[in-house]
Amino acid sequence: MSNREQTRPVALEAYDSMAEAYAAAIEENPRSIYYERPAMLGLLPEVSGRRILDAGCGPGVVMGWLAARGADVVGVDASANMLRFARQRLGETAVLHEADLEQPMPFLADSSFDVVLSSGTLGYVRDWLALFREFHRVLRSPGCVVFSVGHPCSDYTLNDTDDYFSTELRKYTWRGLGAPIVVPCYRRPFSHMIDPIVRAGFSVERMVEPVPTEEFAEVKPEEYAQLIRRPRVLCMRARKAANAV
Repeated sequence: MSNREQTRPVALEAYDSMAEAYAAAIEENPRSIYYERPAMLGLLPEVSGRRILDAGCGPGVVMGWLAARGADVVGVDASANMLRFARQRLGETAVLHEADLEQPMPFLADSSFDVVLSSGTLGYVRDWLALFREFHRVLRSPGCVVFSVGHPCSDYTLNDTDDYFSTELRKYTWRGLGAPIVVPCYRRPFSHMIDPIVRAGFSVERMVEPVPTEEFAEVKPEEYAQLIRRPRVLCMRARKAANAV
């Protein structure tokens, strides 16, 4: 069975089960608000008046941030439970779609977005080439993709693996949302990130390895001390080129 034929996203069960706790905690999570999110949002162009696709929107926190700044935002997520909390947060007028990013998205028209944004979701997608070709299709030229993902160096050193060069499905245990939750996620080397982006017709404009803000040190000094020395997240901005390779 090919990746595009799979019908169940790898982390769907985990996210459906923790949706309520995740939605309640995400706005107060120091790693989000003082580490990953400022770096990723800092790569965005001016969002007012732009049409933006939030690919993996979860409970809609980033969608709300974008809408408050004048963007026209559409959210896509595989978890119906997460979308339920996004609907509660954003209201009935929000445009939300339940969909697997491993699959084509024919409900999104060609050249209909200025920006695709994805916060921490692409690690759950194995086939980046197919996904970035889909992003290329729905973006206007010269639109861009802005995303955050687990840092490949950190993912490699934290996992019990001796094969850096493989893209492999690993399992992480999340704590802090009630009972521990096992979340499957793909670990991949830098080359398996950059190559599909370029082959899909994008040029990589910016790459940021975030460091936590000083506010992080005030609320979680031990974790701050780790993150200020060792990368855990990678953020990129890729610009749509004229033609895919």
